[in-house]
Amino acid sequence: MTEFDATYYDGRSARRRAVRVSVLDGRLRVVGGDVDVDVTLEEIETDAPIPGAPRILRLPGGAQLRAEAAAVAALFARRNPVETLVERLESRWPYALGALVLLVAFAWWFVARGLPFAAEKIAAHIPARAEAAIGEQALSAIDGRICAPSALSAGQQEALQRNFGRMTAGLNDGHEYRLLLRSCPRMGSNAFALPGGSIILTDQLVHLGGSEDGISGVLAHEIGHVRERHGLRTLLQGAGLLALITTLAGDAAAITSLAVTLPTVLLQS
Repeated sequence: MTEFDATYYDGRSARRRAVRVSVLDGRLRVVGGDVDVDVTLEEIETDAPIPGAPRILRLPGGAQLRAEAAAVAALFARRNPVETLVERLESRWPYALGALVLLVAFAWWFVARGLPFAAEKIAAHIPARAEAAIGEQALSAIDGRICAPSALSAGQQEALQRNFGRMTAGLNDGHEYRLLLRSCPRMGSNAFALPGGSIILTDQLVHLGGSEDGISGVLAHEIGHVRERHGLRTLLQGAGLLALITTLAGDAAAITSLAVTLPTVLLQS
């Protein structure tokens, strides 16, 4: 028979009672003052042990027992051997430090190697329509907030569109290429590709680029981003990084903010 002292809470009030707990033949009996409880070990739920903290035993009906972890450990070791092993590892500093080193190494590998590889493979299986829808969502976050309609002359815009049409003719890679001319003073001289085939070219870059060949080189670079699905891969890597951070921080609810952060990831890129 196993016996130990514990603190009893009935689950209906904050009152605490000192009790004596005895365990025999798979049954646990709690006695002390006006408390007399008899349950089987199978009816008891236990919280994960925390080194240096009392162990909480949840009894049927909402009552709780709090006892020294050492007194309770042997009772539930057979029921949950993995938990017992984890408790032993956590109570030894060399193992805890070793686990921390492994965690840091895994996080580095995941960010530097695992995420890019996984993003490339996943992006290859995402339909072009879904990719285009992501691009449209990002575009809606840009127009009106960061960029305005182009102020270039009608002739300049027509020449740029005609040149872009020649560059994308016959690609037949599943993307619907569009050249979107925008004035983005806050962004300055820039061009960037959105998932799905939309390429934004700022007036500021047109003024800076000068020659048609210079602009064509920039557009060719952005077309390459679309063909390789770099924008989509960036989003997937951002989503994976957010999932890793929320997992390590224990804040799974933060993953719901992912949809809001995706356009931001594109803009920062």
